[in-house]
Amino acid sequence: MLNSSAWKPFPRYMAEPEVEEAGADITPREHDLIVRYAIIGIFVILATATLYLTKVIALPITAGVIFGLVLGPAVDWLVRRNVPQHLAAAIIVLLFLGMILAAITVLAVPVAGWSDQAPGMMTAAKAKLAGIFVVLDEAKQAIGAMMGKSGAELSVSQGNPLVDIAMTSSTAAGGLLIFVATVYFWLATRRHLKARALRLCLGRGARKSAGSFFQEIETRVARYFGLVTLINLGMGVLTLTIAWLAGLPFPLFWGALAFLLNYLAFIGPIIVTVMLFLAALIDAPFLVTAIWPAAAYFVLHLIEGNAVTPVFVGRSLTVSPFLVFIGFIFWLWLWGPVGAVLSTPILLVAMVAQEEFARYRAAQAEEQGLEQVEAKAA
Repeated sequence: MLNSSAWKPFPRYMAEPEVEEAGADITPREHDLIVRYAIIGIFVILATATLYLTKVIALPITAGVIFGLVLGPAVDWLVRRNVPQHLAAAIIVLLFLGMILAAITVLAVPVAGWSDQAPGMMTAAKAKLAGIFVVLDEAKQAIGAMMGKSGAELSVSQGNPLVDIAMTSSTAAGGLLIFVATVYFWLATRRHLKARALRLCLGRGARKSAGSFFQEIETRVARYFGLVTLINLGMGVLTLTIAWLAGLPFPLFWGALAFLLNYLAFIGPIIVTVMLFLAALIDAPFLVTAIWPAAAYFVLHLIEGNAVTPVFVGRSLTVSPFLVFIGFIFWLWLWGPVGAVLSTPILLVAMVAQEEFARYRAAQAEEQGLEQVEAKAA
């Protein structure tokens, strides 16, 4: 019979590694990290709930600050030409409102015309897509049978939080007033706000980091909106051309629609594609004839989203597409379509804040290291 030492070379009989006890004490550093992340999680939950409950006020204020960042360089251009700060802010805000009113005036007739044609558009769509609707009804009944429900019980929810833009007239007017006032006061007092914020920073490094933070925010947000506006303008001109070649009435309406909805990433181009298809169905003799305007626009959108925008915007504003998508979904759910438009600028502000904070901590660590070296040398 073999002794016990003969079995030791075989892995099966080798001593098993000691397992740490599950109830081992948590080190102070691990405890601090747990508490820190718990506090951050609680803060994020409370901040999200606060922004949702106060969106009537928080949304126009946030939009006003973002547009103030975009219009800030124009105010600085006037101030450098000896125009007072408050007067320069008033001029820029009035020009901004004038452009909006001019666009509404130009598009009033096309919008009214298309609103009159909306019933005919829907009737033509139902008549020419009757076969597709039959297939969808059969699929709905089959799904209902598998789920144990009748076709009448299986229905689509009427409320969709992603596209819920219903607002009362008083709320809309109040939000617009808050938005305009925020843009004006931000442009008129931004230098004083910066100076006071810098005074609150203790230490030269903190003031330098805060000043760089404000400057970088304005630069990136203004550059982002400027480039995106030029790209959307090009998409609007191309869509206008497609509508004119397709013989659709009011081509200017389609160009303006594509220009505006292209700010609404992911969802906006889909809306334009569907509307172009439905509009072409009214007079198109065949279903294939009605497809080409929508298909041409969608192909242009794919080229713009995958080639043009990454080349011109991505060089100076490197943002992860995954973060852009998550931010878009979050702000669309929280604040609706306006929140979706503001999602990327808000993400840029957060990224600049994180970069400047990391830079500030690195500078602080370097200063502390130099002080320790000097203390040892002394």
